[in-house]
Amino acid sequence: MKLSVTRLALITALLAIPATTSAQFSSGAPGFAKEGGYAGMSLMPKFTFDRVTFDGEGIYKEIGGDEVTILPRLSTQTMVRVILGYRAKKAGLEVSYDFTNHDGTFLESSGKATFRSLNLDGRYFFMPNQRIQPYMQVGGSMPSFTVKEGSFLHDAVADAKFSGYGVNAEGGVVIYPQRQVGVSVGYNYRVLSFDKVTGVKDRLFNLRPRFRETSGTVVLSGHYIF
Repeated sequence: MKLSVTRLALITALLAIPATTSAQFSSGAPGFAKEGGYAGMSLMPKFTFDRVTFDGEGIYKEIGGDEVTILPRLSTQTMVRVILGYRAKKAGLEVSYDFTNHDGTFLESSGKATFRSLNLDGRYFFMPNQRIQPYMQVGGSMPSFTVKEGSFLHDAVADAKFSGYGVNAEGGVVIYPQRQVGVSVGYNYRVLSFDKVTGVKDRLFNLRPRFRETSGTVVLSGHYIF
């Protein structure tokens, strides 16, 4: 319950701060880009975890029980992100959803894994009166990670489903060929903390200590402002 309240407070704060900032920056002469709602998509080539925890050798074992969950090493894949947001003159707020599928290896065996993340980010645009605008972006995320047939209890096997929270940061440059269309290239870095898992017993376990992971990758994006 305490964790749920913390997550809600984080999301509320992230929502309130960029929205207030956007309203402030939207006053005065308009910038080069049109102000308004936008939709977009990003590609993150060679996305994977940095193997801080999911290294292909470690396991999680139930305290006082026999259920075991493996921590596979992930292949690199291109992550897709879909985006909805609002752009003011100097600032923006966006909600996005990441998804990717991976091959995983654990010791000498192989399998499949999926990563998903719901994100809320605030973005600040430098040089908003120019066609080329550097930007910085920060926010939070609610990631989920599923290892196919990654949980074991005696002869029973099930998917291992991890969940948690994270922090995102991104910097780059966006180019506007015209006022409603933007294309950008940047570098995205995220820190993830997985603190829950379910497996064979279909019971929500708390992870102690929390499983920490990081990931950094180039991000290529495009968006259209309505």
